[in-house]
Amino acid sequence: MAFRLISEIKNYEWGVPGELSKILGRTSSDQPEAEIWWGRHPLAQCMVDDSGALEDFSIWLDQSNTDFPLLVKLLAAGKSLSIQVHPAAEQALSGFQREEDAGVPRDSPERSYKDTSAKPELLIALSAEFQGLAGFVSEEVLNRRVERWANAGAPDSLAQLVEQFAKNARESFRLIANGNSGPEDAVGELSQWLSSLDVGSLDVLTFQEVHLLRLISEAYPGDPGILFAPLMHHVSLKRGEALFVPAGVVHAYVQGLGLEVMLPSDNVIRAGLTTKHIDVDSFLDVADFSRSPTPHLVNPTGDAQHLTYRDFGPEFRVLALSQGAPDFTVHNPSVCFVEQGEVAVSSQSAQTFRQGETFFSRPNDVISIPGDDTTVWLVSPETP
Repeated sequence: MAFRLISEIKNYEWGVPGELSKILGRTSSDQPEAEIWWGRHPLAQCMVDDSGALEDFSIWLDQSNTDFPLLVKLLAAGKSLSIQVHPAAEQALSGFQREEDAGVPRDSPERSYKDTSAKPELLIALSAEFQGLAGFVSEEVLNRRVERWANAGAPDSLAQLVEQFAKNARESFRLIANGNSGPEDAVGELSQWLSSLDVGSLDVLTFQEVHLLRLISEAYPGDPGILFAPLMHHVSLKRGEALFVPAGVVHAYVQGLGLEVMLPSDNVIRAGLTTKHIDVDSFLDVADFSRSPTPHLVNPTGDAQHLTYRDFGPEFRVLALSQGAPDFTVHNPSVCFVEQGEVAVSSQSAQTFRQGETFFSRPNDVISIPGDDTTVWLVSPETP
């Protein structure tokens, strides 16, 4: 038997007005709609409908002895989220205890560690394009990028920042995050260059990079956090493409609609592009400043009707079933989101779930796609 899940939309400033309501078939809101959560977390505001009775999903999982150690989110970014990093398991445990010992209330905006869990996450693009930042580019890529930008009139302060970063990445980040006078000057010069630049004369790659920088600069004018962007991988995902962000990888989602899957944590340590608490010392402790040739992209396996995302690290997987997929028997407890169309679930009884609805399915449920133009996403723990 499948159980309907009901959650509240979270209205963060970087969200898109009315976007999630439209997808979920709800009355549109004028507020920036950023996320909706389904899964095991005290902040999820997720309820389960069990025979007409609404119960807290986390409590219900415990009472029914059901193992679902995951958190699933639908995310709509209208402007960049913060430059952030997530801790590994040991870091989460020690950071949580440190803030407990210091007497920081768990609901305090000054708190970085809300729980004791790591937060590796997978982001799957649901919009035609999803843009973000993830990890640091190699020195070779960085030098080529700066050269191209210099040819387009970028300020000398940008090259100086890159040179400084190459010598001491950690100290450069500390200066940026603390908003020291050097970075402040570079922010103003970079913003002025972006606003005055004739993009029609740029090559394709530089145009794409400048477009992303403009999105950030216009959303957070004067914020030193924009100086992180030139040092990082610029990620552009097409619909169905995925990015995995392990612990320690500095990142920021910039624009687009995505499905996020993670361990049940809300541990976010920020360093810029935000009005929320910035914890520079914790950020420097957790962040990985090594350089990677590419961000960790995850390629699904299967065909257009049956795509599986797995083998990227944590023990969970995501399955996308679309029109033409054969009936699927659920093997592990799963949160299922009907993005479009409708699906039928049969076990003890037959049930139908339509576009925008989310349900929790148990092993031996059979999911069928009777209609056209249907996509349903299944998130489940991976079988050991």
